[in-house]
Amino acid sequence: MNENNKSIFERASEIDSKSKLMSFCDVYKILLKNLDCIVCLESATDLLGYSNGGFRTQVFVYSTVNFNLPYIKCFLVKDLDSVPFIIHNGIKVSPIEVAINDMLSRDETDPQILYETFANYYDENNNSYDGLNIPKKLTLKAKHYEEEGALYYVE
Repeated sequence: MNENNKSIFERASEIDSKSKLMSFCDVYKILLKNLDCIVCLESATDLLGYSNGGFRTQVFVYSTVNFNLPYIKCFLVKDLDSVPFIIHNGIKVSPIEVAINDMLSRDETDPQILYETFANYYDENNNSYDGLNIPKKLTLKAKHYEEEGALYYVE
């Protein structure tokens, strides 16, 4: 298999062969060990349980340095303290509200992840999007995903 096409689960297994069944949390703890960063974008939705997972070749993180690892995609920031984060199972991660806005801001975001994230947010918040503070420039794009998210699990 091409080194760049390995899943993050395969990478974590190579680093820690003792772990057989792994969650995204397990994988991120292995791959991000001793790295000062904040899990963001689609990776944050995976870790927080708002997306349904899938094949991932990289973990998306905010960092002040590029780690130059094929399984980590760094989005450079001047200061990590300026980036909102929460601690989830010992891992710094963008809060879901921040991850949603960051994903909406990028053209490269997988639309399926946005559908799943909006659907799961809606479900987790009693059929409401209250709590999301979408910037005005993103409201039209968000509206589409809000409408589809509300219908995502309707049979």
